[in-house]
Amino acid sequence: MTSPAGSPLRLLARVWRRLHFVLHGRRAGLGQPVPVEALDREYATGHWDHFFGPDERTRHDALVGLILTVNPRPRLLDLGCGSGRLASLLPADALAGYLGVDVSAEGLRRARALALPPPRDRFEQHDFEAWTPARGAYDVITFNECLGYAPDPRRTARRFAAALAPGGAVIVSHFRSGNHEAFWRRLGRDFAFASERVATNAKGQTWDLRVLSIRA
Repeated sequence: MTSPAGSPLRLLARVWRRLHFVLHGRRAGLGQPVPVEALDREYATGHWDHFFGPDERTRHDALVGLILTVNPRPRLLDLGCGSGRLASLLPADALAGYLGVDVSAEGLRRARALALPPPRDRFEQHDFEAWTPARGAYDVITFNECLGYAPDPRRTARRFAAALAPGGAVIVSHFRSGNHEAFWRRLGRDFAFASERVATNAKGQTWDLRVLSIRA
């Protein structure tokens, strides 16, 4: 038997999870998922429209450059694709395949509304904590500003690395704020950083973008 969503037990559980994150999770490089309802509201109200503006262009250009450096014509899995900004910047002839995945139905609606030509027109709704692609299905997997929300980024990255073809790579883009140093230390337990770039925009906002290579 489950408790109603607004019951005292549910509220107490949410308070405990938040307290545990503040006291332990943040310092350990862990993340907190955002409720899908909140993401849908934010996309619907235009909160994430800045992804298509100049403030994010520096980061996206760096991400495109890393992807095509790793593989000039990859089968790409774009996790946290949101409203499709990365897909819109990738040259169609530079992709052997593409799948954009996000948990937000509203974000994906906006991505599909871009009407991008194949192969950049494939978008699916999944929670990456509950979904795993087939083994060997992709040459490059990008965590596009989303891995920081995973309860354990290290475990999630390892699980998705199993979906890479031989010679494939995971690329992580992560905003430099809050517990970003702990986040990278945690990933560093299982991964070497084969390549990295730093993107800083005109406002001084900074992102680290790293190619992950799993340790033996």
